[in-house]
Amino acid sequence: MGRPLAKGLAVVAVGIGALGICYIGYRADKTHQYEQRVQYANSTIAKSQEQLVTLTKTIDSFYQEGQSIFLRENLTESELAAVRGKLESVKVDAEEYHIQAEDLTDDAGGIQETKDALVKKVNLVNDKLTIQEKTNNLFENPVSSWQKPVNDVVIKKDISDESIGEIRETLKLSTLADQWQKNITEYLDFADAQLTRIKEIETTLGELLKDGQITENATYDNYIALADSISQVRNEAKKADFTTSLNIISEQLGYGSVSTSEDNESESEETYSEDDTSYEDETYTEDEYTEDYE
Repeated sequence: MGRPLAKGLAVVAVGIGALGICYIGYRADKTHQYEQRVQYANSTIAKSQEQLVTLTKTIDSFYQEGQSIFLRENLTESELAAVRGKLESVKVDAEEYHIQAEDLTDDAGGIQETKDALVKKVNLVNDKLTIQEKTNNLFENPVSSWQKPVNDVVIKKDISDESIGEIRETLKLSTLADQWQKNITEYLDFADAQLTRIKEIETTLGELLKDGQITENATYDNYIALADSISQVRNEAKKADFTTSLNIISEQLGYGSVSTSEDNESESEETYSEDDTSYEDETYTEDEYTEDYE
């Protein structure tokens, strides 16, 4: 009886010992795996520092050489996407490596700050590029210069106050306050001035012409002022539409038809006597119109 009991106890002891050895081995293996993760994390983070230096140079190249205000002319969205993807691949957080924060290298905190700063820079470049694209979409041809506003733009036929206002609102939300922002605002003012002229002409035409017939408002002075304003419309499609209506008014007033060409103003002066100065008094340039609007 005693011998089987002793034998059983020996088996139990051997089993417990085996379990203990397995547990110790398991713990040692887990510790080794953790140490490997720590080593991998710190090695990867060290390499990330070099990668961030390269990305900093790439982001700087998104701007005109020697400054960080105006974007490079040929910058594309794909270039931004590539940098954004590389930044996302930089992992500095301890949780991403499944280790404790205290086991990270001392440089990890600084590298994380550098990464965050670069993400903000990329977002800023993206905001500027997006706003430039939206501004270009207001006009028939892209803006010729972002560094110095040139009032040679022609708005598209279908733009609205909302499309211009949307860009203005985006500018406010971006909190940008540099020369680039001022120049964008100036281009929006150009678009506003042209759109305002078009809307005023549409209103005047509605007052001078009803159902194809001139109204009592279709006086000589009103007609001359309308003809002058139409001559300054830059969108040729809109100008042609307005000139069609203007011709109806002109013919019913007995003045003949009006040309839609750019020399419309000089032709109009030939139609009326040189003694009549009201046409010249009413004439003003697009730049003056912009100043009045502002």
